[in-house]
Amino acid sequence: MQTKSANPRWLALKALMLVIGQGRSLDSAADAVLADSTGLEARNLSLYQELLRGTCRWFLALQLILKPYLRKSFKSKDRDLEVILLIGLYQILLMRVDDHAAVNETVKLAQLQHKHWAKGLVNGILRQVIRDEVVIEAAHHAASYPQWMQQRISQDWPQHYAQILEAGNSRAPLTLRVDIRQRSVESIIQSLQNQGVTAARHEVVESAIVLDRACDVTRLDEFSAGLVSVQDAAAQLAVGLLDCRSKMRVLDACAAPGGKTAHLLQLVDDLDLIALDQDASRLQRVNQNLLRIDRHASLVCGDATAPEHWYEGSEFDRILADLPCSGSGVVRRHPDIKLLRRASDIAQLVDTQQRILVALWPLLKPGGLMLYSTCSIYKDENERQIEWFVKKHDNCVERPLDSVQWGEQRPWGRQILPGLYNMDGFFYACLQKVTADKM
Repeated sequence: MQTKSANPRWLALKALMLVIGQGRSLDSAADAVLADSTGLEARNLSLYQELLRGTCRWFLALQLILKPYLRKSFKSKDRDLEVILLIGLYQILLMRVDDHAAVNETVKLAQLQHKHWAKGLVNGILRQVIRDEVVIEAAHHAASYPQWMQQRISQDWPQHYAQILEAGNSRAPLTLRVDIRQRSVESIIQSLQNQGVTAARHEVVESAIVLDRACDVTRLDEFSAGLVSVQDAAAQLAVGLLDCRSKMRVLDACAAPGGKTAHLLQLVDDLDLIALDQDASRLQRVNQNLLRIDRHASLVCGDATAPEHWYEGSEFDRILADLPCSGSGVVRRHPDIKLLRRASDIAQLVDTQQRILVALWPLLKPGGLMLYSTCSIYKDENERQIEWFVKKHDNCVERPLDSVQWGEQRPWGRQILPGLYNMDGFFYACLQKVTADKM
């Protein structure tokens, strides 16, 4: 008989309870649960990840579907039973799991959780859902988002509202960044094919390839050799926009986990690059990524809002300000954002972004460039933020990104909406420091 620690459904339940009960991020919860398991074979690991991420993605919509089948709400001590039912509903409504098997496995899950008294309840509800021929409809895409997110997306992007919601509920592709100075994209695609992995060149990002299906990239020869790295295509655009050249002094603020740091070093030789992050443990991830690709940067643990504690006085030619944000453009990769993010967080994030920009701007040389970047789609964090900053600083002008072929040119900056060319939602704005005689 399969033990709890080897049961992918029970492990998914355990991880989801960490997310909704303790506010843990989905990635953190998933890793913690796997660390305590007895190890899962590849098939069960895939099922665990699908159940965990999928149920989280559709959590609020599944709650709405479940509600009419309940006589009363669950008590807090039985919140796990509600999650068990949601995992069952996800299998029935959104996975290719046989209805009979989905019901039986969900009943077993209740037993594993010592909810023997609820076997009949679980069995009855799921079988009634099947008899009622419940299906996921367009309205459920909206229902899978909290009300405040629906309202903000609708206000900011009324014409793209349905598209954004649907894109956020899709499965994100596994996209790799190729070190194109070392190997061509075509040669990497052929090499992956020889290892049984199918990939294709991205439509608009020259260094990006998209895998046909997810795999364990750590087992790929090219990953171990530092020739490919995991990075969404939209995030790969940053380095080209920054326009770095050899010998430049560059600051990558809020650098962890180091994808853009690594990309910079792979594309441009002899950079004097500082990778800054206030989280020492996350800075270690930057170091690990750089070791894998055999590149070096100065790693500095410090707060971007307080450069007086780490800045040594030599101005930067370029600053990459990839700042903390709501993550509203990467919901498809991080569906726990729907459950953990609060409306009140946005104003706090906007304030943090402003404080970082104001603190970093004096560190930029006259004529230098700062690239502002977020993985958000909210205008308060993006175009309104840039408008505020430029109007506040007489020595700042925006360099419009109107020559590129992706995204939407906004009054300030350029916005990529989720799903465009199968990319995450990103915002970019390029700011230049000018001298008085050039204003």
